This record gives sequence, C-alpha cells and structure tokens, in this order.
Amino acid sequence: MNYSNAPLDARLDAVLDSGTVVDLEMARRPTALRTARGLAGGKPVWLAGSDASRARGAIGVAEAEQLCELFRNARQAPAPIFLLLDSAGANVDEGLAALGGFRRLYREALLTRLAGVPMFALLGRACFGGSSMLAMLCHRRIYSDRTLLAATGPTIIQALAGIDQLDAADAAAVKALMGGEARAHLGEDDLLIADELEAFAACARTLATADAPLTLDIHRQHDRLGKRLGPAAQSPESSDSVSAERMLQLSPPGYQCTERGDVLRASAVQPLTKPVLIGVLSGGSIGAAAHWMLADELLRVHAAHPGTPVILVLDASGHAATRRDEELLLSEYIVHFALTAAWIASRGHRVVLWIPGQAAGAVYVAFAAPAEHVSALPSAQLRILPQAAVTQILRNPKSEISDADAWVRTGVADGLLDSRLSSYGLAR
Repeated sequence: MNYSNAPLDARLDAVLDSGTVVDLEMARRPTALRTARGLAGGKPVWLAGSDASRARGAIGVAEAEQLCELFRNARQAPAPIFLLLDSAGANVDEGLAALGGFRRLYREALLTRLAGVPMFALLGRACFGGSSMLAMLCHRRIYSDRTLLAATGPTIIQALAGIDQLDAADAAAVKALMGGEARAHLGEDDLLIADELEAFAACARTLATADAPLTLDIHRQHDRLGKRLGPAAQSPESSDSVSAERMLQLSPPGYQCTERGDVLRASAVQPLTKPVLIGVLSGGSIGAAAHWMLADELLRVHAAHPGTPVILVLDASGHAATRRDEELLLSEYIVHFALTAAWIASRGHRVVLWIPGQAAGAVYVAFAAPAEHVSALPSAQLRILPQAAVTQILRNPKSEISDADAWVRTGVADGLLDSRLSSYGLAR
C-alpha cells in the first residue's frame, strides 16, 4: 500500500510494533490528529499523526492541545518523536483561537527540540503552513515522491504573486518547486524513499534504534542557510529609512538604530546591557533573507552581549509568497529564526515580543513562540493569516472580532503595549 494514500491508523500501525500502541489521553476524542506511544523496533517512541480525511488534517485548538501534551510527555520521558504529517496547516476556520493554540504548541515544540529529544517527520502528500514549520523543526524529514512541502500552497502563491510566479494547475511545475525530491535535495540528512508503507516503517525503525546522538549546532545551521541565500545575506547597513525612525520611536532615549534590508536593530549607546530591539516594521511580507538576518542579529547580540534582554518587534503582513522564497525553502528559514530566538532564551536572554502593527500566520508564530510575553498596541491587527490568503482559502470568510480581549482570551497576546515602555522591567 502507498504510504501517502494510507489511512492514518494504517500509517501509525505500520510504524509501531504490533500490539504496542497506546493512545494518549487527549487523543481519545475525534479530532484531525492522533497521538500515541509505543515501540518501534523494540524501542519506545512517541507519535503524532494528522488525518487528512478530517478538515485536510488542519491543526486547530484541540489538535494543538494534543501536540502540547505529546511534547511535554516526550521531555519528561525522552524517546524519539515521529510526526506523521499530511496537513494543510493551521485550521483557518477557527481564526484567532487556532493562532493562539499554534503559538502554544510551537513553544512546546521548540523546548522539546532544545531539550535534545530526537524528532523526525514522516511526510505524506501535503505539508503546508504550520505543518511545514513542525516538519522543519525536526532533525530529519522523510519524503516520498508525492510529498509537497511549502510555507504557502501553490494556489495561494498563484493568487497572491501571479501565475507568472507559479501556475497552480501545472502539476509538474508545482512538483519541481515543492515536491519531495526537490525538498530532500536541500536537506543535509533528509531522505527521499519509496511511497510504500513498509519503506516508511523500515525507515522509522532504523531512526528509532539509531545510537548516534542528535545535537543542535545553531551556528552551523546558520552558516549553511546563509550560503544557500548567497548575496542576499550580505545586505548593507543603513539607518535613515522610515522603518528605522519608527524603531527609534519605540526605543527609549539614547538608542541608535541600524537596518539591513527589512531587519532593524536598536541598541543603547551606553550602557550596552540595556535591552536590544530587533525586528521588522515594514508592514509588508518578509521572506527567507529577512528571517536569516533576524537570526543573524540575535546571534550577534548573544556573542557580543551575553544575557542582554531582547525585545522582538513585529509589524509585517505575513511571510512572502514568492517562487524564489519557496525555492530557498522558506519554512526552514522561518523555523531557523524561531529556533535561534528560543536558543538564546535558553542561554540567559530574556525574550519578549512587541507588536505595534500587523502580525499573522507563520511569521507571528515564529516571533511569538520563543517569547515569554507578547504585547500588542490596541490598534494592532492580529490575524490567523493575511486577509488576502484567508479570502483564497475560504469561500465565505467570516469577519472576526480582533481586539485586545479576543487576543488575551485566545492566547495570541498576553497584554497591551503602550507608551509606558519602562513598565516592562527589562533593564538589568
């Protein structure tokens, strides 16, 4: 049987040794996700699988809670995690509630990766949006020739960027851009295997029983992604743009701002232990290069001023929906930034997020998940996805109340940002 066409239960049963599957507590209710523990090749493992027959495997509030439970359990009782993903991403129908749920689950996922728990993605047919972020956080990804993985699905790329960027009806062009063979070629340790249940099961048993430690070398990852970007990673510094002026308006007196492409960094002239502000205030979409430069600025702060508090600042409509960004594998760059922010937080930097403008989708999650606290101006616009993308996905998109009460209720934000910046108590 083909792995990509197999029902979720068949995929899960193939990976686990016969008779060893035990569903987790939150999996005992009907959702688009099943979470379990069991043995693979005689070794304990944790599993989560998305059911594409239910809402295209979309991840909503209930599914996010299941994944949070899985990741917490895996940190308490370390064993390899296998994510059997066939998913369109976040459940757009649930709006802000799904966005808040995804923030929580991705924070748990980042903490699990940093804890050194082995994580592997066994990919089915679709892995878009938030599910691609989960896949790219794993140590390794296993693709078949039928897998499609991207931050943005082909239909939305065509709608937002134009048919000259990608003809969603051209299956060969879509496969060449985001298919399993193209994606596996970009990953150092990723595999492209036969689209067969037994092939995926055998690969899972091999990974589950491997003794080699899997470590995170954030600097090596950063260098590898910088080389893939090429000249785009060498954007010169400037300091006279409108965005730079906005960053200084958010900064306390005595700060100076530098800009590389869309990425801003504001720091105090003296003393250097005051919080550093890093982020994007363009209000537009941001792509692979911007996410890499955001990570680069975080690593520079860590190298020069260990332990200095970091304020992430975000005003962006969402991630870029372009052919070039998907050729680079945009999801990997988004995840690299989020993981870098979580990595410096684990090494003594307090990380918080301010949202004075727009925030949506994968970009919001990448900024918010590593942050211990998220604050937004009352005038901010927080959405599950950019409105143009929602219109493409939903035939009858609902107008959703998006105000401070809704943000706090759904966990998208923790409080309001205002002019009393000193009240956040970040100075050391």
